[in-house]
Amino acid sequence: MSLNMILPCITQMGFGDSNSLIAETFVTWETPLQQWAWLGLAGAVIVVWALLRICWGKTLVRDRLGLVLLRAAAVGIVLVIMLGPKIVDQQPGETTRPRMIYLFDGSQSMQLGGDQDRWQQAIQFTRSAQQGAGEHDGGDVQAFRFGHRLEPFAKSDGNQASIDQIPETLKGRPEGDRMAPAIRLVASGDPADDATSIEPPAASDSRLADALRQLLPQVRGQTSAGVVLLSDGRVRASESVEHLGEIFGKNKVPIHVVPIGHAGGSGDIAIVSLVVPSRVRKFTENELQVFLRSFGYPGQETTVRVLRKSTTIDDDYAEVAAIPITLTGGAQSASLVFRVDDRAEDLVVVVDPIDGELSTKNNRVETHVEIDRTKVRVLSIEANRPRQMQQASFLGGLFSNLGREQSSEEVSIQSALQADEDIECTVLQSLGGQSLRRVATNGSVQSSSGFPSTRAELFAYDCVIFNEVTADVLDEEQQRWLAQWVDGRGGGLILTGAGAMRQTGWQDTLLEAFLPVVLEPSNAVYPLSTAVQVTEPLHPIWRLRMERLLNEQILKTLPELGVAVGDIIAKPDATVLAQTSEDHKPVIVAQRAGRGRVLVSTASLSGSYLEGLAQNWGDQPERVAAKFWRNLVYWATEESSTGRRRLVVSSNQRFYRPGQRLQIRATSYDEAALRTTGYRVWAMFEPESLDDMSLYSPVLWPDNVVRESGEVGPRIAWGEELPMKINAEEQVYEVNLMLSESVAASDSGMRIELTAYEGEDMGMAFSHGTQVDSTSLAVQILSDPFEQQNPLPNHELLSRLAAVSGGKVLEDPDQLTELLRERQEQQGPAKVESTPAWNRIWLWFALIGLLTTEWIWRRTTGLA
Repeated sequence: MSLNMILPCITQMGFGDSNSLIAETFVTWETPLQQWAWLGLAGAVIVVWALLRICWGKTLVRDRLGLVLLRAAAVGIVLVIMLGPKIVDQQPGETTRPRMIYLFDGSQSMQLGGDQDRWQQAIQFTRSAQQGAGEHDGGDVQAFRFGHRLEPFAKSDGNQASIDQIPETLKGRPEGDRMAPAIRLVASGDPADDATSIEPPAASDSRLADALRQLLPQVRGQTSAGVVLLSDGRVRASESVEHLGEIFGKNKVPIHVVPIGHAGGSGDIAIVSLVVPSRVRKFTENELQVFLRSFGYPGQETTVRVLRKSTTIDDDYAEVAAIPITLTGGAQSASLVFRVDDRAEDLVVVVDPIDGELSTKNNRVETHVEIDRTKVRVLSIEANRPRQMQQASFLGGLFSNLGREQSSEEVSIQSALQADEDIECTVLQSLGGQSLRRVATNGSVQSSSGFPSTRAELFAYDCVIFNEVTADVLDEEQQRWLAQWVDGRGGGLILTGAGAMRQTGWQDTLLEAFLPVVLEPSNAVYPLSTAVQVTEPLHPIWRLRMERLLNEQILKTLPELGVAVGDIIAKPDATVLAQTSEDHKPVIVAQRAGRGRVLVSTASLSGSYLEGLAQNWGDQPERVAAKFWRNLVYWATEESSTGRRRLVVSSNQRFYRPGQRLQIRATSYDEAALRTTGYRVWAMFEPESLDDMSLYSPVLWPDNVVRESGEVGPRIAWGEELPMKINAEEQVYEVNLMLSESVAASDSGMRIELTAYEGEDMGMAFSHGTQVDSTSLAVQILSDPFEQQNPLPNHELLSRLAAVSGGKVLEDPDQLTELLRERQEQQGPAKVESTPAWNRIWLWFALIGLLTTEWIWRRTTGLA
C-alpha cells in the first residue's frame, strides 16, 4: 500500500500575477511492500527474536545502552529505505491561450482604393488592433493569406537580416507547431511603406472556400480562439464559403470578419497592360497598344492619353496623343500613335477617370522608350547644273540656268542631313542620260562608282532622293529594283524641285504608280518664287520646334519657295502638306506606297532656294532649314527599319484571348533581299518578364508536330523550340497554335523568338546550323479573370459568414483588440519529476558506519 506523507517545500516566483504558484517540492513515501507484507515481516521478526531468546537466553547487550542505540539507528535507516521515500519536484504546466488566426485576402481586388488601397486598410486595421492589445495580449497570433491557395502571410527565406526589416511581430505560434512560420507585421507610420515589406496582393482569383477547407484540420475549439477574415468579400463559390462557416461554428471556431473596401462607388477602370516598342527611331511615329478593363460603365465615354514626362505645361505633363473610347464593360483595347524626337522618353498612359470610380490609381501606367541609334542611309541623286537663282518672273525662271557655279561652302542637302550623326548621305550626280557618278565629300566627282550595282546594295539604303532629276536617269532594271525597294523593302522616296516634275521622265515607269501626284504634260517646267502656306501643321515634317507656339510662329514665317510652274494634281489618297497661297495648288504631297512612303515637293529645296531658307526662315534659319530636311527623311524612312532584316515575323491578331488560335507567319530574305524559303526557321517561347517563375507557356503544343524535347505536358515549356512549316505557295513560314482556355494572371503576355538557320542541321537541340537572322514577336494575352470581373466589395457575404459561424462583424480595430484580450489562459498538465530519497551516498555511509561501530564495540568488549 502506498503511504503518502507530504512534506511540502514550496517556492514562489513571479509570473504575471506575483502570487501564482509555479513550483512545488515535497517528499512522498512509496514502499514496495503491501500492508500484509509489512505485518508478515513484523511477525517474522518477533518470532525470530523469541526463538533466539529461548535458544540462547537473554542478550548480552541488554545492559549496554550505547550498543542498543546503535542497533536501533541502523534498523531505523533500513526501515526508512524500505518505506521508499521519494523527493517530488512538481511544476505547473505551460500557460497558453487559444491562437487567433488572421486570414488576409491576397487577390488583385485588394489593390483597389483611393489614397489607401484595400490591402493597406487590412494591414492598418490589424496593426492598430495589435498595438491596442499590447505585447502580452497581442501574442499567440498567426496570419495567412489566400488567393489561389492558402499560404503564409509573409514568406521567410531564412535570412535573419531580411526578417529584421519588418519591425513588429504578429507573435507566437505554439512550440512544435509547424502549421505556419511566425510572421511580422509592418508597423511604420506610412501604410504605403508598410506594404512594400510584404508581397502585394496579386492573385487573379479569390478561393476563400479552398483556404477555409485547408485551414479546417488545423483549428480546434480549445486551441483556436477564432479566425479573423480581412477581405472585400469578392470571392468565388460563396455557397461553399457559407457551408464551411457552419462547420467552423460546430467546431466552436468562430469566423470574425473585417469588411474591407467602401461599399460606395459605381465601377472602376483599370489599365491592364501596354504593348509599346522598347526602342524606336528618332522622329518617328510609333503605335502604342493599351489594354484596359472596365466595370459598371458600359456605353460611357472616356479618353486614353499618352503624356510626356520631359515636357510640362502648367505643371502638367505634355500630351503626346489621345483617343476617345466608349467603354464596353470588360476587357478592351485601344491603339494610339505617338511621336518621339531625338531622345529617350518617359511616357505616362492615363485613362480619364469617371465619377464614382473605386480607385484612380490603376488608371495610369508609366513606360520608357529608348532611341534606336541605327544609322539612316540616304542616297541623293542630283542634277549636274549651276546653282539656281530665285526668280520672280517667267523670263527669270527661263534663264535661271545661266547662274554662277556652286560654292563648296553653300548649304546642301548632304550637309543638312549629316548634321545629324545618325544620318549618312551619299550623293550621286547625273552627268546626262543614265550616267551617274558619286560625289565625294570634298565635292569632286568619282568616276568609278555610281548607282548601286546590285539589288542587295540598293536595299541597304533607307531613303532615295530625286533632286531635280527624274526616273529616266536610271535604266529599266534599276527602276525595277527601286520599285521593289519601295513596295517590299519599305524604303522612302523623295522627289523635289521643278526638274523632278517633268512628266516624260516618269511616264511608263514602274515608279509612276507610286507617286502621290499626277503630272500633266508641259512644254517647260521651271521654278517660280511663290508664297506657300502649310495645310497640315501637325504633320511630322513641320515639327521644327518642340514648343507648339514657337513652331506655329516659324511656320507662319515660311519664305517664298521656287515652285514648279505647271499643272500638278494630288491623287485622292494623298495628303497635301503645303499649297500655294494664291491658287491653292499642291506644293508638298505625300502618301504611302506599299510598305514604303513617297513624298513629292514641287518646290525646289536645294541650291539657292535652300540657301534662301537657311538665311530667312525663323530666328535661326540655317538650323530650321536643316531640321526641315531631316524631318523629310525621317518621315519617309519610318517604315524602312524592318526592311534591313533577313527575317520578318507577323501574327494574325494584335492581341488574343484564352482559347483563341495563334497564327505566326515569317518571311525570310536572302543576301540579294529576295524572298526565300531556303532557311530553317525555329520558334522559341519565352516569358514576358524575367521574374516569371512558371515553367510552361499558355500555348498548347500542336498535335501534328513531333516533340523532341522530352516534355510530355500539353503546354509548350518556356525555352522549348518549335519548327515552323514552309508554305511554298506563299513563300512564307507559318505555324498554327492554340492558347489554353485557362490562363493565369502571370500569362498576360509572352515573346516568341524566331531564328533562321542555314547549313547543316546537327540534329541536336539549339544546334540547327549557322544563324542567319533572328527576330522576336510580342504576343499579348488579354484574359478576364474572375477577380477583375466585378471590383465592388461584397460585404453581405461576409456578414452571413460571420453569422453562421458564430463570429462578429468587426468595424473598428478596438473590437479586434477586445477579442484578443478576452482569450482565456489555459493551464497545461503539471510536469512531475521524482527521485528516490534513500539513494544518497551519505545515507549508505551512515548505515555502514553504524554497523561497523557496533561490531568494533562488541569486539573490544569481548561480546563478539
